[in-house]
Formats: sequence, C-alpha cells, structure tokens
Amino acid sequence: MATALVVDDSPVMRTQLRAVLRQAGCDAIVEGSTGDDVMPLFERHKPELVFLDIVMPGKDGVTAATELLQRYPGAVVVMCTSLTTRDKVLACQKAGVSHYLLKPFQPERAAAIVRHLLARRDVGAATGVAS
Repeated sequence: MATALVVDDSPVMRTQLRAVLRQAGCDAIVEGSTGDDVMPLFERHKPELVFLDIVMPGKDGVTAATELLQRYPGAVVVMCTSLTTRDKVLACQKAGVSHYLLKPFQPERAAAIVRHLLARRDVGAATGVAS
C-alpha cells in the first residue's frame, strides 16, 4: 500500500493530484494546504511520495522541502508548480527534490512519474539498496 502526501493551497490541485495518484497506485493520500503542514503530516503518515506546491501560505514549498529532506534524506519529493524561474528550479534541485511537475500538468505524465517513483522505491526495497 503506497501513501502520498499532497500539500497545495489549491483544493482544485489537490483534487487533480488525488485522482492521478489513485490511478497510479497510491492507496492512501494525505492532504495539507500550507507549508507548515508538511513536517507534521510526513512524520505522522510516513508517505512514500510527497507532492508540494512552491507558493502557499506558511513556509513556501522550497523551504518545506529543504527542511523535510534534511531530516529525512530518503523522502521522495515532487514539486508541483507553475513557477519556472531559474532560481526556483535551482533551489528545488539544491534541496534534493526528485522531480519538478509543471502546472497545469498532463494527468498521464504525472501518473507516469508516480509509477516510476513507486517502482524505483519497490526495486530499492527488494534489493536492500536505497534509490
């Protein structure tokens, strides 16, 4: 059973991501709406995948991702945003984000990324090697 955490201040985006995640094999989806929700929800639910918006109330997504990945370096974080400025992309890469999904996203592409990340996790677990 795969769990995903989606943190985005837009209920519409959370709904769209929830549908994509279910289609791609996530059985449990935990949601938050501010950057301040990330750490408590992650620690409570230990999701396999984390999807974060960059611009949202509280901590921004880059800050939340940085803090999460410093404490849990094995966390798999995907940024979902419409921001494509070089500084934001570089900040996400520096934080250790796994993927950068541009809004509005194509559901098929998003589902393919989710399946890829879940398969990579399953291979790592089967071999005992972290991905």
